[in-house]
Amino acid sequence: MYSCLKNIQILVALLKKYNVKNIVISPGTRHTPFVYSVEHDDFFKTYSIVDERSAGFFAIGLIEELHEPVAVVCTSGTAAANYVSPANEAFYQQLPLLLLTADRNHYYMFQQEEQMIPQEGLYSQVCKKVVTLGHVRDEKDFWYYSRICNEALLDLTQGEQGPVHINFIVENGYPVPQGIIKFDVNELPDVRKINRLTLEDDESTWKAWADKLKNSKVLIVYGQYRPLTAEENTIVEKFCEKYDVVISNDIISNIHTKYCIPTFAICRTLNNSQMKAFCPDIVITMNANSISEIKAKLISLKSLPEIQFEHWHVSQKGNVSDPFKILPDVVACSPMTFFKKFAELEESESEHTYYSTWKTMYNTIGENGSLNNEPIEYSSMYAIQQYIKNIPANSLLHIANSNSIRLSAYFDVDSTVTVYGNRGSHGIDGSMSAFVGQASVSDRPSFLVIGDLSFFYDMNALWNHYVGNNIRILVCNNSGGAIFHTYPNTENVPTLDDHIAAAHKTSVKDWVVSRGFKYLSAGNKAEFDDALPHLMNTSGNSPILLEVFTDKEVDAECISTILIPYRPEEPLIKQPFGKRMLTGVKETIKRVIY
Repeated sequence: MYSCLKNIQILVALLKKYNVKNIVISPGTRHTPFVYSVEHDDFFKTYSIVDERSAGFFAIGLIEELHEPVAVVCTSGTAAANYVSPANEAFYQQLPLLLLTADRNHYYMFQQEEQMIPQEGLYSQVCKKVVTLGHVRDEKDFWYYSRICNEALLDLTQGEQGPVHINFIVENGYPVPQGIIKFDVNELPDVRKINRLTLEDDESTWKAWADKLKNSKVLIVYGQYRPLTAEENTIVEKFCEKYDVVISNDIISNIHTKYCIPTFAICRTLNNSQMKAFCPDIVITMNANSISEIKAKLISLKSLPEIQFEHWHVSQKGNVSDPFKILPDVVACSPMTFFKKFAELEESESEHTYYSTWKTMYNTIGENGSLNNEPIEYSSMYAIQQYIKNIPANSLLHIANSNSIRLSAYFDVDSTVTVYGNRGSHGIDGSMSAFVGQASVSDRPSFLVIGDLSFFYDMNALWNHYVGNNIRILVCNNSGGAIFHTYPNTENVPTLDDHIAAAHKTSVKDWVVSRGFKYLSAGNKAEFDDALPHLMNTSGNSPILLEVFTDKEVDAECISTILIPYRPEEPLIKQPFGKRMLTGVKETIKRVIY
């Protein structure tokens, strides 16, 4: 019988899956739910050592002789402090000592409560991983604590060995009334174990993984990264030739191989029912953040009972990233090592039917299709489309967050252009500062797309001595945050412009002129078309900025007709770009899918 506390169930279940079976127990009461659970499971061998310091070193002796991880567990308070010495010894000997400490809820900290000290950071400088398993109140809690417990046990058992600390909360009275902790659970829950493939694994293990790729539709979500070298590009191409692969790339991915598909427009246009044809068998994520539309669409598809796919994550350090909440496998190597290794493990080449499905659809509604061939009325979307289309080869492009990056994602940029964006945390702060830094050390023409709020937030980026003549900036000024007008039910928020969209009537003109910029402006399509060639002139003797004034309602309409995700019950194309119908697109897409 096991404890009714689900965080304890998660911990015990994963200890069994990671084969951590030897547990040294120090006396006390806070850890009783855990102790009772392992005492009554024949899988575990338990030892009772009264002195915690001695218990830790006893566990180290077991590790050295058994050559496997050993856990030591204690109650809350100063008992945990007595594990400091063995934790340090395990660190310097590189021994897999698992430190398990029971704890009270953190809201009791410094409140004159008994057996309450800051436990989570006791061994942080000598532990490979430190996590706390709190109370499990819902499915999200269960997923989260299962994930971080997997992370801790992976670090315990793989790579350069060393101690790991798992702190677990046991609160009297929760979740059972009157402080009674019941032991009435007959079976442990099925807690997902995450596997980590490393370069230390034998060739047969890698071959087994390659066999899974060979017979699958593979979608690689390729996040933000630097441009590839010619050699790296060849490596990626060889991998893609071996397997039926689609590389989902964003404008900030800086990858331009044959098998790349900019999936943003497709994911925003098709509803869930239509996206079924594009669902992979295996999703592989790698690199930094992406604009995330493909991930959002896959998460939505995963809710459909008939949709199943497997998720692998490629990370140099073997980090666990589980956005779909189904992750079974992490590949601990660099993306280039991943591509090269798996290409070498397969001799034949794929027929690429999965790639063909995506490619046909992209030719229908991507920039090579309706996005490029249908007229867009004057708006921020129009300005960004034309701006990106006309950026000269071998330039530098930085795209600010919010609408700027979302609108830019629809359009292809020249493969020789290096694209940057602050997508690590997706904030609007610092975009222009980062751009000025990039441009200051580059001899290339340097371009920035930025919205009005992002510009004003970071306008001091132009207040320095490093703003060069190679800078060309497009500011989309719609008098506030137009993106907030695209969200559902915003018409029912009377203070939307005041406190959310931050409406204003300010121009950037006076500021940029004072900073030595050549200032251009446009308020309609004719004025924009006339100003654009001047902005693209890279031979000028000053930085240049074009401020585009648009109506936020028109911008919102263009965005809402294209950018708002389509629900399964919604039509294929909600509306065209700014009230213009996309002639024949619906019928063409039907032919592609069905």
